[in-house]
Amino acid sequence: MTTQDKIKKKLLYITDQQEYTDHGTIGPLFNGYLKQYYDVNIVYFTKFKNSFQAKGTDYVVPQQYKKEISSYMVSKGVDLSSYDYVFVRNKPDILKDILENREKYGYKVGYRLSFPKREEIYEAYKANNSNSIMATVKNYFTKQSKKNLLAKCDLFMPTSKDMEDTFYADTGVRSFPLPAGLDPARITPHRKSDGDERHFIYVGTLDSLREFEKVLVAFTKVHSSNWRLNISTLDSAFARSVMEKYPSISDKVRITKADSLDELMVQIDDCDVGIALLPDIPIYSTAIPAKVMDYYTCAIPTLLTDNAKNRTLFTDEDALFCNFESDEIVAKLEKIIDMSEEAIAKMGHAGQDKLLEHKRNYEIMAKELYEELESL
Repeated sequence: MTTQDKIKKKLLYITDQQEYTDHGTIGPLFNGYLKQYYDVNIVYFTKFKNSFQAKGTDYVVPQQYKKEISSYMVSKGVDLSSYDYVFVRNKPDILKDILENREKYGYKVGYRLSFPKREEIYEAYKANNSNSIMATVKNYFTKQSKKNLLAKCDLFMPTSKDMEDTFYADTGVRSFPLPAGLDPARITPHRKSDGDERHFIYVGTLDSLREFEKVLVAFTKVHSSNWRLNISTLDSAFARSVMEKYPSISDKVRITKADSLDELMVQIDDCDVGIALLPDIPIYSTAIPAKVMDYYTCAIPTLLTDNAKNRTLFTDEDALFCNFESDEIVAKLEKIIDMSEEAIAKMGHAGQDKLLEHKRNYEIMAKELYEELESL
């Protein structure tokens, strides 16, 4: 009897995302390939509505009920005892409620940590020289509290083992690292961008901790004018305010926003090279950025920070590397601008093939997660 012939177990995945979100592992893995093995329901939150909604296999919950999600769902007719697994994404306060009700409803609990956001905030304090003894103490106790919750879970799903070892070691919880990957159904071959210019794209936030302005400064120093930079970010207004500081390249930069994964893929597909340069600090050097997978979905090679983590997956045959230093970024950008289209396409396809063949393939990851859960 195949998995499909059996009566499927049920899994509830409580995200920390607003409704309609389909990025990261939510869409392709939990709301996609994992459904070959389980009946999966996704819980999203909304700040725009005050009523519970059931949309197909998804639930939409007003965000004010996050901390008492269990009792709220039950009050709306959702039978939590029907679920074999309940997963929580990123939010310790939601996890706390789910753990407190585990014995009552009889499900196993998984915690998905896509990114240690609390630690990112603390790193920002340090980067801005504004950390204090109080901030240090608060960060310590927050981390300890989260570790205590993790220790009670049946499964911990960090983005990488390095992230777990750096920020959440010694919890004793069973771990199944769940990195970002490629969706085989979405991959496209490399397509040359329009015109003769080299089109770069950066997807993500432009905050001070990521130091993206170092990349912008590098572009101002590039001798060639044969380039374009596309910035796809959810906060377009902030991006425009940042660009006001760089008038010399304003006509070379286009700021866009993608409201869906489909829109983002179109934006990436129009470009030649992705940028994923980040400071080489623990918060970023323990996991390969998710945006890298978005780039290779369209078979465009990525410019990465030259650190040990990125080198565990990529080589000079399928990615571009440089240290996160202004002069090195300038030199690498100029080299990329001078590369042939054939060389860029070859590198993009090599990276895409490698990710699909390895465990960075959501179809493979879904099967492995299923096998892990069945062994609990």
